[in-house]
Amino acid sequence: MDHQIIPPLVPLVDMNHTTVSTPFWSENPNILCNKACIMEFFPTENMTYNEKLNAISRSVILLTVVGLFLTTNRIRLFLIGLATLGIIFFLHQHHTNQESTQNVKEGLEILRPSPALDYLQKNNLNTESTVFQQPTVENPFGNVMMSDYDYNPNKLPAPPASNPMINDMITQNAKKLIQEANPGQPDIDKKLFHDLTEQLGFEQSMRQFNTNPSTTIPNDQGAFAEFCYGSMVSCKEGNLFACARNTSHYTNY
Repeated sequence: MDHQIIPPLVPLVDMNHTTVSTPFWSENPNILCNKACIMEFFPTENMTYNEKLNAISRSVILLTVVGLFLTTNRIRLFLIGLATLGIIFFLHQHHTNQESTQNVKEGLEILRPSPALDYLQKNNLNTESTVFQQPTVENPFGNVMMSDYDYNPNKLPAPPASNPMINDMITQNAKKLIQEANPGQPDIDKKLFHDLTEQLGFEQSMRQFNTNPSTTIPNDQGAFAEFCYGSMVSCKEGNLFACARNTSHYTNY
């Protein structure tokens, strides 16, 4: 007589995260009878999601088999056990789909951190010179200076200081500004920012400086007016609700 050989438990290795996981019984039914985990009937905190579902499935199968010998309504009990296993299978599929969706989102965030930047790069637009004014030693935050009204009237807007890369550039330019303001003391920046405590103190002192809301000449008055009043309706546009406010019996109270 041929004996069915149950293969040993083969862990699945995720090459991206180097973690070991147990397969679900729909992928490898032999996992329910594997000697390494055949006595696992109740889920515990240290189990993986698949191990918990496998343990519950063993309990359902065991209770169903025992119940078939103790009850006369065997068909009903068999259908209940089968439906329970179907629900467990559905939970596994739902969890797998959620993990796949999350992995895709994480991959897209890594590959395409900024859709706007991706669009500019595809269209060969230089984001450094045609969109924003890059931080300089004389003007780390890119604010409008008095000299800009005469010598730089078409000044570009300042880049968002909340961007980590821009924030780094602002900090480095501020340190260079201190060096250029003290030409008689070479390497003063290395003396002032020698250790982590001094660097932290310098970055905290930068909190009171910021980029102004408007960094162009003139400011974007049209966009500001559109933001404040663009969605307001009026009777001259033929809006019935706005025209009703002109009637004598209309009241705000």
